[in-house]
Amino acid sequence: MRALAVVIALAGAACHGHVDEQRLAIGSPCNTSGQCGTGKFYCDTTHANGYCKASCDKDADCPSGSVCVGAGMILSGECEKACPDGVGDCRAGDLCLTGDASAAFCDQPPMPDGGGDGG
Repeated sequence: MRALAVVIALAGAACHGHVDEQRLAIGSPCNTSGQCGTGKFYCDTTHANGYCKASCDKDADCPSGSVCVGAGMILSGECEKACPDGVGDCRAGDLCLTGDASAAFCDQPPMPDGGGDGG
């Protein structure tokens, strides 16, 4: 009976621990958020071939090798792969961008705003 109680206690601890579990590195290709991890980890499917990211408020919230991009007073940011050595650190088709973060990061090129008047 005592062994059953231990098994139940361990199962309960496993269910309530590790809410933010990383499965793939930030910047990895993905199809679903579950591939990237649980909790704050998710797959940005608007990025070509998907892009594993995590929610953040500051760089310390991000795994090693990534940086918090776009965090502000009201909105949280997203962890993106850092590129300290330039675009060679990034996936094919991505750029090493600066701005809105404490260091350069890999992301897809910004989408053009369309800007025309249609005529």
